[in-house]
Amino acid sequence: MNSITQEYRPRLSNRLAQLEPSATVGLGNRIAQLRAQGISIISFGQGEPDFPTPELIKAAAVEAIAQNQTRYTPTGGIAELRRAIAQRVELDTGIAYTPNQISVTTGAKEAIFLAFQALCDEGDEVIVPAPYWVSYVEQVRLAGATPVIIHTDESTAFKMTADQLATYLTPRTRALILNTPSNPTGAVYDAAELRSLAETLRNTDVLVLTDEIYDAICYVDYARWLRVAPDFASRTLVVNGASKTYAMTGWRIGYIAGPEPIVGAIRAIQSHSTTHPASIAQYAALMAFTPSDELDQTVAAMVHAFKERRDLIVEALNHVPGVECMVPDGAFYVFPNITSLLNRPLHDGTVCATANDLANYLLERALIGVVPGEAFGAPGYVRLSFAQSNADISEGMRRFAEAVGA
Repeated sequence: MNSITQEYRPRLSNRLAQLEPSATVGLGNRIAQLRAQGISIISFGQGEPDFPTPELIKAAAVEAIAQNQTRYTPTGGIAELRRAIAQRVELDTGIAYTPNQISVTTGAKEAIFLAFQALCDEGDEVIVPAPYWVSYVEQVRLAGATPVIIHTDESTAFKMTADQLATYLTPRTRALILNTPSNPTGAVYDAAELRSLAETLRNTDVLVLTDEIYDAICYVDYARWLRVAPDFASRTLVVNGASKTYAMTGWRIGYIAGPEPIVGAIRAIQSHSTTHPASIAQYAALMAFTPSDELDQTVAAMVHAFKERRDLIVEALNHVPGVECMVPDGAFYVFPNITSLLNRPLHDGTVCATANDLANYLLERALIGVVPGEAFGAPGYVRLSFAQSNADISEGMRRFAEAVGA
């Protein structure tokens, strides 16, 4: 038998050179490794509801298995599910959609990835307000386009203004990402703010990708982009899914709705990648997106619990010297400013120069997981998910306060 005498070094594509790994996925993997070693970690990292998937939805999946719904489905999802989603989007936006304007994807993340693949070429620019969800920038780059970052902070409640948007528009601007409620800040644009953005874009040909995955988890009146600017329907892509609203993160069901030529192009790409999400998950999602008083009550109870947890964690963080935390209006994240904790001795004398350093310190010293703001384009902040029990939030905040105390 011949032995390998020289290590093979594969040539990888150039696009990987600029690709940053997902900080949230990386933190989750690291926490899983520590827990496997028997170490008790409280994770404020990955964003997923800690509630179980509702029983009606699980029963629909079991029934799909019993009925042998286990074969390939059409690209972009079964017709019944696309029809149910079209009706849901029409209720949300006030604009009629057909099943051909819907594609069901393997999570909302794939929907956004496919959209950029269908829309962008080399030289195109996509405007991304920061703080941003970790994958927006990387997905834009993977499509060959250039992400153009508009930085926001507490002075505008982490929301991009119309004046900022106007400053960054160029003839190369292909699209704007609008994420409300926001991951990581929980910021929610009101109707007046959306109208101002629409007015700035009205005489351009810029497309809008509105990521509404957290729309049901909102603690203020929710203003929806197409309700405010219905004339943008011909150049808006609506992204949503079942993951957050129905506690179905692992089922991997998202969708994209928009003009038929664009959604058709997305399905064409999808036909050469995943083709469709798992058939059983699609039948479960069909139940999720079918109007139901029982499911509405379940979601309302979940949102009520999230609001209580939000208030608990915000109060705890704002009692820590050196931490300033705004109250989020949606989603299940807080995004505190921790710049006053940097470059000074913490409880055990450790000095952290960056939010990334602080996140590593908290994991090792306090056994809590947080995501550094650098991952979201916002150094000096950390993101904490409050999608966990009140007891874990209280204990985690106690550890946080103790670890950073001077």
